[in-house]
Amino acid sequence: MILLGIDTATEMTSLGLCRYGEPPFLVSFPGPKNQLESIGEVVQRLLENSEYHRSQINGVAVDVGPGLFTGLRVGVSFAKSLAGALGIPIVPVSSLDILAFSQRNCPKTVVATVDARRGEVFYAMYRKVPGGGIARISDIVVGSPEDVAAEIESLAESVLLVGHGAHKYKEVFSTVSQVHFAGSAVSYPLMPMLFEIAFPMAFSEEFVPPESVDVVYIRDADARVNFDVRQALRKDG
Repeated sequence: MILLGIDTATEMTSLGLCRYGEPPFLVSFPGPKNQLESIGEVVQRLLENSEYHRSQINGVAVDVGPGLFTGLRVGVSFAKSLAGALGIPIVPVSSLDILAFSQRNCPKTVVATVDARRGEVFYAMYRKVPGGGIARISDIVVGSPEDVAAEIESLAESVLLVGHGAHKYKEVFSTVSQVHFAGSAVSYPLMPMLFEIAFPMAFSEEFVPPESVDVVYIRDADARVNFDVRQALRKDG
């Protein structure tokens, strides 16, 4: 089985092509600037470097968020378009699940964070489970770093924070004595982790048709909020 991986949920865009059981072909670059133009070119480069043909791709594994609105829209739209054209399914994976999976052997409660802008973070809590996995034990929510820190403090247990949101607001989180931080190397979702999650899902046929793929926004996108504000100002004027 060969999967194409697409991750555009954060400030770092990652794409990969992987045959199960073999090392993936990977490309990462800062986004979302020029994401739309770059993704198609990078996918073509991955195909050329791997010597796979587009027709050999069995599915698209895509990060569906939560994350930055523009990046998610671009990445998921490309995934849906390509999967639809090739007649293949999509494996949707959460950005927070990918971050947490990198810490799957940690005995502490893991809190995965993604910068949500506006002084907030998207986050969810996880715990290690038998068999080398990690399970989400909370809803995916958005909140201020202060609110998240207070929630962690109320747990009264040791917690590991992972993700860019944790490092961006490290000063706030460091006020909680039981907090520890994962390294900066896992600040953003890693494509190999996406593949490790996606392949078992694909083998279990946990696919989604391209037209049914949904993005995890958690809150109204900035574009929608800004539109509503402009409309309100026009009415007031």
